[in-house]
Amino acid sequence: MLKVGLVGLPNAGKSTLFNALVSSNKADVKPHPFTTIDKNIGSSNIPDDNLQKIAKKEKINKVTPAIITFVDIAGLIKDAHIGEGLGNQFLHHIREVDLILHVVRLFNDKNVAHIYSEIDPERDIQIVNEELLFSDIQTIKKRLSNKGLSEKENNILKEVLQEMDKGVLASDEKSQEKLKDIKEPLFLLTSKKQIFALNIDENQISNPPKINIESDGYLYICAKLESQIEDVPLSERVEFLKLYGLKEEVKNSIINLCYKALDLITFYTIAKRSEAKAWILHKGETAIKAAGKIHTDFAEKFIKVEQINVRDFIKEESWNRAKDDGKIITHGRDYIVQNGDVLEFKINS
Repeated sequence: MLKVGLVGLPNAGKSTLFNALVSSNKADVKPHPFTTIDKNIGSSNIPDDNLQKIAKKEKINKVTPAIITFVDIAGLIKDAHIGEGLGNQFLHHIREVDLILHVVRLFNDKNVAHIYSEIDPERDIQIVNEELLFSDIQTIKKRLSNKGLSEKENNILKEVLQEMDKGVLASDEKSQEKLKDIKEPLFLLTSKKQIFALNIDENQISNPPKINIESDGYLYICAKLESQIEDVPLSERVEFLKLYGLKEEVKNSIINLCYKALDLITFYTIAKRSEAKAWILHKGETAIKAAGKIHTDFAEKFIKVEQINVRDFIKEESWNRAKDDGKIITHGRDYIVQNGDVLEFKINS
């Protein structure tokens, strides 16, 4: 299951955005810092027209979309790594997620005070990233105090630590290469990829303010507006979005950004024609890895996999007809699964 953590300063709009992204377990939202003390966890089905088409084609009633889980993590402040604002507790929650969704405040609202008085998104991003970095420095220093370290690991950690002291995150390419040789993972916070949600006012949608951000993984959102969409009837949502110059709900845009950041793809199964199901896989992974996603038995007893891409499948009358027409291709365990593949695994019974 894909898990994304919402991180940022207090009153950046994390919980408001969280409520726009999840279908249940809504967070409490109030105009003061630290409304969120413990993490909020909620999930959302990943919208997928292809999955519905597959189910209709094979007359399958049970449809199970892929799921993305969002974790609303309480606001970080300066010196969180030494416990300010219960920061150590909040930093711990970040270790559990696959990707960081960094919510940055650009909106002005006199009823929602900024914890540092003035709106300054570049400063806010720096504060959060520095706290993640300081926490990682502590983690590495703690590992270095272990007398059982090999000379090689000791040297690697000292080299990475030197870079961190210069402000270099663990996600840096050179640091990543060095850390691959560490036997036990460190679960460094700055090794996680980040995408950014730049939270703006309704009146900024048509002309959002420009900020200096060293990432192409960002989008402008109006969390307050997006949180209201669920109250709009489905038949009226398109017009509602158009009214504010928006093309789609933020949930879809963020899910697409998550997929891009983590190099994810979707594949499908139609198990015994009883369930059409979507699965998440990393780009470049093999059929045996996909089999293991379904069940460990599928990987251990793997014989072969039958495959057709969903674009071709929906043009066919049915799976069996596609097979008769030679459109279903048989592959071995090393087949690289492609985005949109419909897979039928054959295993030893």
